[in-house]
Amino acid sequence: MTAHAAYVFDLDGVVRDFGAGSVDGGIETELGLPAGSVAATAFRDDLVGPTITGLQSFEQWFAAICSELEQVAADPGRVRSAMQRWRAHRGTPIPQTVARLTSLRAEGRRTYAFTNGTDHVPAELDLLGVSELFDAVLNSADFGVAKPDPRAYAAAHRTIERGLGRIMAAHEVWFTDDQVANVEAARDFGWHAELFVRPTSIRRNPS
Repeated sequence: MTAHAAYVFDLDGVVRDFGAGSVDGGIETELGLPAGSVAATAFRDDLVGPTITGLQSFEQWFAAICSELEQVAADPGRVRSAMQRWRAHRGTPIPQTVARLTSLRAEGRRTYAFTNGTDHVPAELDLLGVSELFDAVLNSADFGVAKPDPRAYAAAHRTIERGLGRIMAAHEVWFTDDQVANVEAARDFGWHAELFVRPTSIRRNPS
């Protein structure tokens, strides 16, 4: 395989899995909500969009999700305590990807996480024990624009260049993502991009 100057990995669904240990079902049962209510609320465009573009913090997003669920829960007073389990569940590392990153790091390659994420992502990577697998986190919450917008790739590319201390051709970057639109946008930008084939039951989350 051709060596690249930078290896960039999408975070959710590629580096970490939100399916294993998901608490959504238990919360919905406790609160008397229909199945899927927590995710449908959390990832509603008007709630998650401002969060992954840096217009509001993870804490503000969490508070907004709870407020929305309080409007429909059988016992609104239990929503915030129940949702603490959702807040605490930040996924689990995907072994195959961790192994690949570990191998690249051992070879002296520069590796990055590129996420449509929240301001809480660095703390989450520390919690998962994978922070040291990356030279930097390329985060839409910092860029103010999310994948697959071309401006997100341009911002990510500039960040990598600053780390390298030189101008870098687009084709020097290898990238993988589990979303076709994000892979196609990366290819249009000029990166070498591959669709990540996910192990069974991996679930995405924007943070």
